[in-house]
Amino acid sequence: MPTTPAPAPLTTTAPSGDLRTASLLLAAEAVLAHLHPRAPLRLKRVALGEVPGVTYALAPDPQALALNRALREEVALVGLARSAMARLLGLAGEGGGRGGAAPRDPRALLCAALSDPEELEVLDAQLTVLEARARALLRRSWAEVEVVAAGLREHGELDGQSVAHRIACAQGIRGTLLN
Repeated sequence: MPTTPAPAPLTTTAPSGDLRTASLLLAAEAVLAHLHPRAPLRLKRVALGEVPGVTYALAPDPQALALNRALREEVALVGLARSAMARLLGLAGEGGGRGGAAPRDPRALLCAALSDPEELEVLDAQLTVLEARARALLRRSWAEVEVVAAGLREHGELDGQSVAHRIACAQGIRGTLLN
């Protein structure tokens, strides 16, 4: 597993010109990463340009993932964000979340971290549950995803602070409107 951060490739089943869909898929991963304040989920940048993807400050440590179930599940949940968003948007296929050789491929991360044969037997069920949790979190955080996606479409790239600022603004507006 690489120890240097690298952007996860964006593979979508949507037409290449569909900027809104691509920005929503990337924003979904960025928002879920921001909502889980763990070191391997700390955002460095999110880009929609020539090399689209989410870049993290640190790569997940395989030993830490093996020892910490909660960390392992959160990293996998964030890795499933694109496929969960693709399902919410009604896109055909997986949306780039489970397939491919992405550095944050949740199936590969879980396989590398799990050593118990019984846990490996139920890996598909665990991934299904984690994707359902990701969809629920994305439904609750829809405003934040839309605001981050709009920033990506406008600027093409956002750093971690810009993502955090946009999420805080969306949460503040929602809190003001609901109170």
